[in-house]
Amino acid sequence: MQRKAVVISVDDGHATVMPIEKSECVSCSAGCKKKGEPMSVANSRNFALKVGDLVYIAASGRLQAVEGLVSLLFPFVSAVLGYFVSFPLAAKYSGAKADGVRAMFVLGFLFLSTALVFLITRFFPSKAKVEITGVV
Repeated sequence: MQRKAVVISVDDGHATVMPIEKSECVSCSAGCKKKGEPMSVANSRNFALKVGDLVYIAASGRLQAVEGLVSLLFPFVSAVLGYFVSFPLAAKYSGAKADGVRAMFVLGFLFLSTALVFLITRFFPSKAKVEITGVV
């Protein structure tokens, strides 16, 4: 996903930009919520930038794919692990009770791992480097 941003400062290989929602926000000085917080982005394609330029920014697609796979596979693997961890306890029961214990462990591990992924992504956001993909 690409967003537009205004260059605030330029360093060697990096720039500080302010993400914007609309093009009209570039020249606006009002303190509304349409502008984002200033952030550091990589200029890995070595664009000739100057303060005030309007640029497109995006996160690395490869890194987003890896994060997506991890956030989907971790709960799945945890649910499978919950199934195998339930065997000692389920062995004490027979029939429907044993199946219920296994289902409880699978759902419990799935729920806990999904909650863990949610909490980690909320409290420790990705440090994925956002980069400049083009100049408007």
